Amino acid sequence: MPCSSCCRNMVFHQMEIFDEEDEEIKELMRRISEKEITLCDSCDTFFDYIPNKLTCDECNKKKRLEWRREYNRRPEVIAKERERARLPEERERKREYDRKRRKRPEERERLREYKREYRKRPEVVEKRRKYQREYYQRPEQRERRREYDRKRAKLPKEQERQRTRKLSPEYKEQQRKYRQRPEVKERRRKQQRERRQRLKKLREEE
Repeated sequence: MPCSSCCRNMVFHQMEIFDEEDEEIKELMRRISEKEITLCDSCDTFFDYIPNKLTCDECNKKKRLEWRREYNRRPEVIAKERERARLPEERERKREYDRKRRKRPEERERLREYKREYRKRPEVVEKRRKYQREYYQRPEQRERRREYDRKRAKLPKEQERQRTRKLSPEYKEQQRKYRQRPEVKERRRKQQRERRQRLKKLREEE
């Protein structure tokens, strides 16, 4: 740090450069020369003068945080933290802290926002679709779905909804396009052939 006489001379020299009407800058230079405030070496902001203190509180905080991060990355520190985390009392303390933290309104909102963003990721969407396709192909799931559809189809409200839906122009257009598909046409032909063969076999047995 420069000596007080050099700093004072430098300040007075700068004060001569400014116009006499610029009182704010003059006042700032006066406070620096009288060691009321000083300039931070890192961020160029002013803070209260303290002997041998070169940086402001905010820069000191950043330096301590950076040092703490570097310290926590050391292998021996990581091994020590893992060993401490395995202790029963430490696990119980962590569970209690997590329970209280999850009840906070801001934490709940943050978790909801994270889940919404997570579900929109392309790889997550594809993974969920793949699981659903495999899940609904399971025999027990297909049987359970059929049972559910049979019970639901007997409800008066569902029957009325299906009648209204089948009378709509959108449904008729959708069915027409569906019947025009090549795989649907082929499946219908196959069913008709099998039906004719069964009828022919029944007539021959008679």
